[in-house]
Amino acid sequence: MFRFSLLLAVTSMLSVGSCHAGAGKSDLGVQTLYYGGDIVTMEGDEPTYVEAVMQRDGRIIYVGPRASAVNNFAGETIEVDLQGKTLMPGFIEPHAHPVSIGAFILANDIVAPHEWRMPHKTYPGVSGKENYLKAVKAIIDSKKDKRQTVLIWGYHKSWHGELTLEDLDRVSGDVPTIIWQRSTHEIYLNTACAKKYGVRKGDLSKEDDEQADWENLHFWERAYQIVKGTKLAPFFGDRKMLQRGMDRISAVMQYNGITAMMEPGFPTSTFEDEYQVLRQGTEKARAYTIYLISGFPEQFVKKFSNDQYAAHIDALSKKYDTEYIKFLPRQYKTFADGAIYSLALQLREPFYNCRECRSEWIIPPKEGEAIFDYWWDKGYKIHIHITGDKAFETYLDIVERAMKRNPRKDHRTTFHHVGLFDGEQAQRAADLGIEISANPYYLWALANKYSKTGLGPERAANMVALQEFSKRGVPVSLHSDFAMAPADPLLLVWVASNRIIDDGRVMKPEERISVYDAMKGITITAARTFEMAHEIGSIKVGKQANFTILEQNPFKVDRSRIKDIPVLGIVYKGEMKLNGQRKVGGDRDEFGCIASAGYRWCDRTGQCERPWPLAKRKGFENTPEAFEAWCDNVRVRKKEPRPGNH
Repeated sequence: MFRFSLLLAVTSMLSVGSCHAGAGKSDLGVQTLYYGGDIVTMEGDEPTYVEAVMQRDGRIIYVGPRASAVNNFAGETIEVDLQGKTLMPGFIEPHAHPVSIGAFILANDIVAPHEWRMPHKTYPGVSGKENYLKAVKAIIDSKKDKRQTVLIWGYHKSWHGELTLEDLDRVSGDVPTIIWQRSTHEIYLNTACAKKYGVRKGDLSKEDDEQADWENLHFWERAYQIVKGTKLAPFFGDRKMLQRGMDRISAVMQYNGITAMMEPGFPTSTFEDEYQVLRQGTEKARAYTIYLISGFPEQFVKKFSNDQYAAHIDALSKKYDTEYIKFLPRQYKTFADGAIYSLALQLREPFYNCRECRSEWIIPPKEGEAIFDYWWDKGYKIHIHITGDKAFETYLDIVERAMKRNPRKDHRTTFHHVGLFDGEQAQRAADLGIEISANPYYLWALANKYSKTGLGPERAANMVALQEFSKRGVPVSLHSDFAMAPADPLLLVWVASNRIIDDGRVMKPEERISVYDAMKGITITAARTFEMAHEIGSIKVGKQANFTILEQNPFKVDRSRIKDIPVLGIVYKGEMKLNGQRKVGGDRDEFGCIASAGYRWCDRTGQCERPWPLAKRKGFENTPEAFEAWCDNVRVRKKEPRPGNH
């Protein structure tokens, strides 16, 4: 695990220089100046450094030499000496599922092929069928209330063998149990769970029934979406459980330096349940923004027509946007083939050494093209889940036909995940103006196992070959699709720039991308993926003051060490939040607040606050008396210590 050793010198001072030309009373206020380390803007085609960056009210107001910042801005300045650390644009996760997948997994139990390290717990990797069933039984036996449903995520037949209903019933007994496959595109129920939620044959249409194995209560792709969104909705909509998981998601994001996350295809279960959990979680954390794009499966489960769903999308932002949640208009998420973790991807050549492997279409191509064409003709940006090379080829053809029928400039259609493709397909993507958001972790987690079963040595070694895009100028962002990979941007950069797999071997090093291109994939190109590069993703005047603070500079360490760089903390809209127990400065009061940085304890918000920004945000007068009154600081008046170890 990372060790945190950030020591930042923070002092409050009044600017002694004159105001810049034309400055007036509006310049007076509180700003924060960062200097004294490597400040990397991520603007341009190579690492660009500046001496200082200044923010006010959550916006970057200055980038350049420190002397000019000190001399040209009036008002109170909080100076942050980075003491040699590295400050970068806040890391961005351009494809993840914080509530419907992430929060569920972190609120429940994990038995997966590889180790998962989370801030609250480390889950060891498990291989072999008997070891897997033993681990499942141990979890179920540990539960005190045998009536409560147990969900365990992480099963994969390539590591854990075939799972039958008889196997699951044997280790779970009468405890309702859901096994969530590693891809989150499949579930297995035990008999007690099917009985509890009334899941029975006849629930699915004839077409969707083709993606169900009733003998083993196993459901995948469309059948899974229907069962999850209908009969299992009471479980998957449990807000108390989701909120517990959301708190852990917030911890993961800060721990790994993420200040923005985009979820395509929101929601995947019940809108109000997911939205309320997101709202409570983001307002509690106040450390990141969640951007949401609508699409499948909500439209599919609710059976909205295209026109109905377009009207629904148009109304979302006005009705549901908050300071921390933003619905993105005129973007749509759809699906092509099955999950790569399920070995259900569509391949041009047959599976290797795997009789039971089956390619699946989540949306068959004919229906998929009709959906694509509707949103294309409305001028939407379209995001498409694609894992196999046959699906990649299919959607290249679909985009090409759409371009011939109704040409669009700068459409930025984005293929997400892209497990398999070749150079010719990458060239076609470049020619068609297609962009990429890739999950490089597929290579690390799957190449070794899939070289023996599923893909074979050659295709496994060629997974997520991102240099094919980079050398052709195709924008590439990097995502985790949490929890298809840990929500750890530096880990994604490490895989993409090294191509190291789980047994330590390097697969096709010629397909590595540069460290700079990889870092762009978690900053400025990640923002571009969902059309927010004008707001976030680089250090530039006018953009949000979102930063990630690192112990070392990823451009100055050996690329093999990038994943081990400690994330010391973040700055989100101007507010600094550091990881670990060590905070900025050394002059804490009895509540843990740093007076020299302008912080005072506020009972009402339950944390240290800067009075001036809080007064502006909440609409009260910026005076000590008004701050005390608004915060209702009973414990401050009684001089009681702050609860907990902060």
